[in-house]
Amino acid sequence: MADSNFRGSGLGQSECDDNGGKVETVSPNYAEIIVIRHGETEWNSDGRIQGHLDVDLNDVGRQQAIAVAERLSKEPTISAVYSSDLKRAFETAEIIAKSCGVLEVTKDPDLRERHLGDLQGVVYREIAKIKPEAHRVFVSNRKDQEIPGGGESLNQLYERCTSALQRIAQKHKGERVVVVSHGGTIRALHRKASPHGRSVGKVLNTSVNVFHISDKDEWSIESWGDVSHLDRAGFLDSGFGGDKNSGQSEYVENGGESNKLCPNYAEIVVIRHGETDWNSARRIQGQMDVELNEAGRQQAIAVADRMSREPKIFAVYSSDLKRSLYTAEKIAKSCGVFEINPEAHRAVVSDQKDQEIPGGGESYNQLYDRCTLALQRIAQKHIGERVVVVSHGATIEALHRRGSPHLQSKGKVRNTSVDVFHVSDKDEWSIKSWGDVSHLNRVGFLDSGFGGDGKSG
Repeated sequence: MADSNFRGSGLGQSECDDNGGKVETVSPNYAEIIVIRHGETEWNSDGRIQGHLDVDLNDVGRQQAIAVAERLSKEPTISAVYSSDLKRAFETAEIIAKSCGVLEVTKDPDLRERHLGDLQGVVYREIAKIKPEAHRVFVSNRKDQEIPGGGESLNQLYERCTSALQRIAQKHKGERVVVVSHGGTIRALHRKASPHGRSVGKVLNTSVNVFHISDKDEWSIESWGDVSHLDRAGFLDSGFGGDKNSGQSEYVENGGESNKLCPNYAEIVVIRHGETDWNSARRIQGQMDVELNEAGRQQAIAVADRMSREPKIFAVYSSDLKRSLYTAEKIAKSCGVFEINPEAHRAVVSDQKDQEIPGGGESYNQLYDRCTLALQRIAQKHIGERVVVVSHGATIEALHRRGSPHLQSKGKVRNTSVDVFHVSDKDEWSIKSWGDVSHLNRVGFLDSGFGGDGKSG
């Protein structure tokens, strides 16, 4: 495999408060919009297509809503809560608003799910037999086709919901707001923020997806698909059900995602190494070569298994430090990549971007220049391909700064979190997804993923 220029970190740019929480300020140049999918319904559980049909939450869905509401109540201030007018979204939004001290929920019908015409009310596995014409349109790659029976095209859905989010953003510059909506709608919003990205796949019940929309209508994704609150509350499995195909044209017919990438960019999947004992003890590692602990090895296996079931990986790059290299080796083996050739490179940062750490340490700007140049080189070698880079917390945060230069710090970068960048042949960067640790949810090592390197961002 080709070489890499990523090496370890343990201390970094501090944009958290002294208590370890996120700074509450949002830049006056953008709105931070937390888009959340509604809780589970019985129709979700049964795999029945809902669309505009007005189905209530079930008991599991209400517990999911309580879990995400409790989570948001512990985060920086929410200025407003918006919702689709359908019951499953509005009830979720009301629970969130009450928990966050917001007095009312603003209903907006433009935040509804896609109208799915003749498919509404039909169990998904039966639609090809019962509604063949509607099914044909549903699985088509054409975004301009309306589903028979009054259904919307994907383009109609896109225009409706992106216009709604733009209106909300213009009203709330410098603020943080919640929008509760639906799976297909949220995928359409992702398409707006990451127009060249592949499908985001299934949108989980009460998953948290954070967008930043600037006063110039520039969209970016801060984080995607976070369901850590469900793991803690014991309702994670239910979060993986329902509405999985409301944006069907972004799927191939066998239910998987297309391997095709745009020939104008590289998709770089940046992954933080698994946990070490020093992470667990919150001991600064920097360039000290610390091995993974047992939890970290299990995390590496989990993320490797996940990557093996996703579209083809053409290359794996890594830091030369043991904790990163072991993680990369597990991924490479699982994905059928035969060689990793890491190359040492420093990655320690400080609170002042131009201040070097005594004892030979780097400034944040030195880290930024070095690691972004490394990713640029990798991208230019792999235009039209998908590659993995395994690195460290502060390095990944510096890459985020390049991908979204106007956004706040990402806070803690979790062990084996998956962060997807698109880097074009013109060196244009975008973030497709951020901080995805859903593979840890499934194997019971999520809590470990939240440990260590707590000040690396």
